[in-house]
Amino acid sequence: MKLTPLHALVGTLWAALPCGFLYTFSMFSEALAKAFDFSESQVSTVGMCQLAMGLATFTAGILVDLIGVRRALLIGCLVNAGAWGIFALIANKILLVQSPLPVFCALIALSTWGTSVCTGSLFSALSKNFAGHSSGPIGVAKAQVGIAGGVAAQVFVGFFPSRDDAPERLYYIYFLSASSGLLVLLSLPLIRVFSQSELMAASAGRGDSCITPQWHLKTLIAITLLLVATTQACSFIHDEGINLSPAILVILALPALLLFPKCNSFSPQKTAADGPVKAEKEEENRVSPWAGGPAQMLRRPETWLLWFTVFALMGGGTLLTTNLGAMTASRSGPLASAATAVATFSCAQSLGRLFGGMLSDIVVSLRWARPWCFVALTLLMALAHGFLCFPGLAPLHFGVILAGLAFGVLWPLLIVSIAELFGTERIASNYMLLDGSPSAIAGVLLAKLLTSAVYNAHTETGS
Repeated sequence: MKLTPLHALVGTLWAALPCGFLYTFSMFSEALAKAFDFSESQVSTVGMCQLAMGLATFTAGILVDLIGVRRALLIGCLVNAGAWGIFALIANKILLVQSPLPVFCALIALSTWGTSVCTGSLFSALSKNFAGHSSGPIGVAKAQVGIAGGVAAQVFVGFFPSRDDAPERLYYIYFLSASSGLLVLLSLPLIRVFSQSELMAASAGRGDSCITPQWHLKTLIAITLLLVATTQACSFIHDEGINLSPAILVILALPALLLFPKCNSFSPQKTAADGPVKAEKEEENRVSPWAGGPAQMLRRPETWLLWFTVFALMGGGTLLTTNLGAMTASRSGPLASAATAVATFSCAQSLGRLFGGMLSDIVVSLRWARPWCFVALTLLMALAHGFLCFPGLAPLHFGVILAGLAFGVLWPLLIVSIAELFGTERIASNYMLLDGSPSAIAGVLLAKLLTSAVYNAHTETGS
């Protein structure tokens, strides 16, 4: 079978799912606390190790650029799946350790690093295979990452129902380990970076896809929307005895339809837009005067302006993902459901991830520079947190939706912007530098320390 960028895109969608499993720690945190008699603070410490590890994820990007996408993806997969596997053995007391808390912290940090290697590998491949018009493919893949936590949770609970604090819930960690390994290993043969001559041959030749090229991206968007809707429905109806987990698994397999023969070839130059191939080639071959690696990038003041913007946006989103339970419980007025608020944020940020890059393409088509989109996102995030200051359910959910959209759009916009500003040759190193450190520092300063200080101050005054 002759591989094309379409095969790499479909493989990336499957391999991207484990990159979102990091966000499911709350699935088994209560069971872990009960099994080991951990306090709330100790459990929080384990969860915070995921965020703190962001300070070191730039090394994952350097590894990808150093040894290549496929080798790095294999290493990231083995580290991620292995760390979760050992975590599961200790959590279920198959493997006994004297001090489990520091071991859990080390393992979850190691899993985070392995996930970062996979993330850098996958999105480096997309940026290079679809250079000049990567917004659509990156948006679909980022949407997969965004909804992955909900997918994993609903599939496991659908087949293995259990309470949040039940010992059986710790089997979920085995599920994380197995699925993290299998999804990447089975997809790995499809994923590679194509040379410029191979991309040109793919655009000029006739291939085997039974779906015409102009429908490739539209089909993937439709499948992603169906996956988001089905996963969201699962969160509301699982208590009714209806199991939609098999439907989720079927939807996850649907991108394979694009690989069925036979029709027109996949043309990466024509998937994201309908403009002339020649014009797109000229855009693709245009090299940024700022192109370079992290060392060159960090010397530019524009990089630090972008870093602080990303810090603010990631902080606004991480604050909610970390504290929505406490926020809903402490709000005045009608009782708000934490589960509903979390599901709403997840759905909104998945939609933001899906369409964010493509919306930024519209901005560029109007002859505005893509980084102007960050200005709109920061205003949207500020407006979202403004709504959260008002009492009542409507401001809560409206604020959560706006924050989720701003947080979701950030991810594809960040990758595409970095590729345009600093080139694709060192995209993995450059992206992971602006992905990990702002998230880690925002998580500790805003989502943990600042939020705890404000919450405790108002608790002490009784307000």
